Amino acid sequence: MTSGSAPTPASSANSFQLNDESLAMLLEEVSAMAASGRSLVSGLAGLNDVALGRLGRAVHFVQTRMEQGQSPSVAMASLSSPYQTPIRIAMQIMAETGSTEPIHETVRLIRQREDQRRQVWLSAINPLLNMLVAAVVAFFVLPWILVAISESEPIPSPFAPSVTEICQAFAQNFTFAAVVVICILACFAIWIHWGIRRSIGRAQPSRHLATFCRWLAIQIEIPAANIDTARAIESAAEVAVSNSPGAWKNVATQVRAGATSEHSLEIPPEAPAPIKECVVDLVAGKRDPESIAHDLRKLSELHEQNANQQQSWWLQNVPHWIAWILMIAVIIVLLQTAISPLLHAIGEVPR
Repeated sequence: MTSGSAPTPASSANSFQLNDESLAMLLEEVSAMAASGRSLVSGLAGLNDVALGRLGRAVHFVQTRMEQGQSPSVAMASLSSPYQTPIRIAMQIMAETGSTEPIHETVRLIRQREDQRRQVWLSAINPLLNMLVAAVVAFFVLPWILVAISESEPIPSPFAPSVTEICQAFAQNFTFAAVVVICILACFAIWIHWGIRRSIGRAQPSRHLATFCRWLAIQIEIPAANIDTARAIESAAEVAVSNSPGAWKNVATQVRAGATSEHSLEIPPEAPAPIKECVVDLVAGKRDPESIAHDLRKLSELHEQNANQQQSWWLQNVPHWIAWILMIAVIIVLLQTAISPLLHAIGEVPR
């Protein structure tokens, strides 16, 4: 891309938003550059190749931003709106300490969330297929069976006319039956989508805690680095809850003011007691950072597992239960339809 055709920064931010996998690959390249001692400018120059397609254009965009005076962290972060905060903070930490661990953690975070989204939507396929089969049987197969039985008139029933009329409407009008099936599938899909979003929302608090613990542990584990505790807490909070890190930012403010106790730090009340204890120990210097980081990583794993359980319970159980209930109901109706004439005949036999 020539300089004359280079887009403005405002438009480039939208034009060069990378997908998750491309973004992870680019961050891995940046990490490799830092690990080998290459500068970011020279390393990106080697990737600025039209043969790389969109990735190469994104690298050109980052270089252009840096040439315009933006910091590398801000320029790289502008490639992805969802991961803007972790990329910016990871790049800043790497520039200050030389550690590539925050970059690796950002890549892990990106790929983990991508896998979670894929698993969430794949888990909705089976209930939708079950609902499709149930709807087709209920509105295409069952009406023909009921109409055939009604026309043969083995034993008249008080409610047969109304049932027959309904079934004839479906059996004789394919378009009407198809519209009903599509409407039912659409309603079921909307319900599943609502449930998925609700389950993801329920898991978010635990996932935020897991991310906060992991990023705080990463920063205090960096060897030969002077730990700015307040900044570490603030950065971890921004990555974990990029839209509203205010509560933990207030903790960072209290740390800068010299607070060391749980009460004076004003730790968010919703934070679990083990996390509060780790933060207080870190601020007050009661334990060595390695021990605190180890505990924080264990807490991160615990809250991540809790988030996965909260998110997967609804997805793995409720939609399947509904689909199976519908299938069982259809089977019961079919059996009742097939057996009811025989039962009526037996009841009419003179004794």
